Amino acid sequence: MKEFKHENILHKRHFDLQFSIRFEVVDDVNFYSPFHWHNHIEILYVLEGKIDFKIEQRKYVLGDGDMIIINSEVIHSSKLCGHARYILLQVPLSAFEGVYEEIENVVLKERPTSLEAEKLFAYLSKMLKSVDDKRKENRIKFVSLLYDFFYQLLTLYKVEQKKSGAASYYGINRISPVMAYVEKEFRNKISLGDAADILNVTPEHMCRLFKKYTDMTFNEYLMSLRISAFYQMLQNSDQKISVIMDECGLTNYKVFIREFKKTFGKTPEQVREERRKSSL
Repeated sequence: MKEFKHENILHKRHFDLQFSIRFEVVDDVNFYSPFHWHNHIEILYVLEGKIDFKIEQRKYVLGDGDMIIINSEVIHSSKLCGHARYILLQVPLSAFEGVYEEIENVVLKERPTSLEAEKLFAYLSKMLKSVDDKRKENRIKFVSLLYDFFYQLLTLYKVEQKKSGAASYYGINRISPVMAYVEKEFRNKISLGDAADILNVTPEHMCRLFKKYTDMTFNEYLMSLRISAFYQMLQNSDQKISVIMDECGLTNYKVFIREFKKTFGKTPEQVREERRKSSL
């Protein structure tokens, strides 16, 4: 069965290596990325603004000069609070095949200190300069800097070996078909029973599996996808809120408003009014 990866990693900088990475400076406003996972190590450094991160059940609030490191196969979500600029680096584990395959069992420190983030930022800055320089020779420079950056991470910020890596990988991949199904069908009416049928288990067992391997309930995951889709449409469309809700599979207004305010701290009407004022 095809393995599901919720987040599609974009090939922003592809140097004809045996792997593709995402490396760029992102400038965005009020972006929300619901819970997802991937087989990449992700590093994010905030240049300006505020970003809320949730990694499994751990919550982080990042500001200027802060860095977060997200290990592979870990459920996480993020939310930009207003305008933010940040450096994003996503590197697949395949980048280390034949070089350091032990990386599959490594856990890196999630939240570097301010001083540690500053030192790592120096490497990211050099990498950005090498990508901006269009000379082909700088591709070599970039790759050398990339591996040097990860050498620093692996020698200074490795906190432990994964004790249950195989079990975690098995668990995430076991429920991947369910996550893929929900991502595709969340705009329609779906239930825990529908998800359970995919794995040929009872709804009760499905509920336990999903909670065990994602640290969230099935309904919480479903709601996060619907709210994310609603939020993007709210930002980019003038359709009535009730129409957008219907298109995103949201039928219970009271529950939706409660969860929306929990995520964004304001109502859809307030978000839309802020967007209207900012465009004047």
